[in-house]
Amino acid sequence: MQSFLSKIKDFNNKHRKIAPLLIWIEIVLIFLASIIKNICRHYKILLTAAVVLVVIGISARHLTSVESKAPEAEPVVAVSEEVSVVEEALQEATVEASDAASGEASLINVDSAVSETSLENADAAASLESTASLYVDSGISEFIKAHTEAVGWIKFEDDLISYPIMQAEDNSKYAIKDADGNDSETGAIFLDYRSSADFSDSNTIIYGHNMRDRSMFGALKNYKENLGFLDDHKYFQIITPGGTGRYMLFAFMDVPKNSYIYDVCGDNTSRMREFLDTIEYKTYIDTGIEPTVEDKIITLSTCTQKDNLFFVMFAVKVDE
Repeated sequence: MQSFLSKIKDFNNKHRKIAPLLIWIEIVLIFLASIIKNICRHYKILLTAAVVLVVIGISARHLTSVESKAPEAEPVVAVSEEVSVVEEALQEATVEASDAASGEASLINVDSAVSETSLENADAAASLESTASLYVDSGISEFIKAHTEAVGWIKFEDDLISYPIMQAEDNSKYAIKDADGNDSETGAIFLDYRSSADFSDSNTIIYGHNMRDRSMFGALKNYKENLGFLDDHKYFQIITPGGTGRYMLFAFMDVPKNSYIYDVCGDNTSRMREFLDTIEYKTYIDTGIEPTVEDKIITLSTCTQKDNLFFVMFAVKVDE
């Protein structure tokens, strides 16, 4: 490069008249020489850039051709139009059908309203009527006749619990014997020996073991484990030779084994007001039901995992 510049200077000195033109030519030549030198020095970078540009150009061309081949949206529009036509036809058919059935539907609505009211009022009566026939048809009456210490049958309306109720001269016999008098770990459901066998007391106490398989009164754990369980499982019936009583559960709680509530039984009902106040104050669930001292209460009692605690549930009589 230096020798090239030296030759240019010598040439300029010999040809001074045309120096301005030569200078411009020389500048162009020098610029071109510089570009060529840089190209030679960085040919790898330039070659890479050229390849990248070629690839980009090819890719752009390919994408353009793919887009040009893409299907147009007109078929979709056509299909949607066909669907809308079908929907309109279906709507018209539905309107015609509903118009034709409107008279019948109005009659059905009137009948339904009357039926719902009558059904609500007839639920309790129908339930008691069914259990009255159950007493005869299912063999409950035969069972009570065959077992002199059977005083009735307790039956939850959802079949959660259904057992005969026994009564002995004390509260220990049926804690260890079944209804047939055989030794049994489950025992039997039994009435407190102080309670009237016709369930006419202000508070009647019924006992049963809390079995792990949820037999006997083990099923009562459902109420304690899930407070919402009571909403759909609140009614049971006491079926006796003298008739059927329907009861509604309204409270439950744990009490000490020696709680005074076990003294509110039989003829000893002088503390009935205190008994009801205690239930209202200590119950695990507030149902809003507040029985009076004139009401008939059933107390269901079972043991717990703690020796000094019993779990008790209370129900008030709602129907004869």
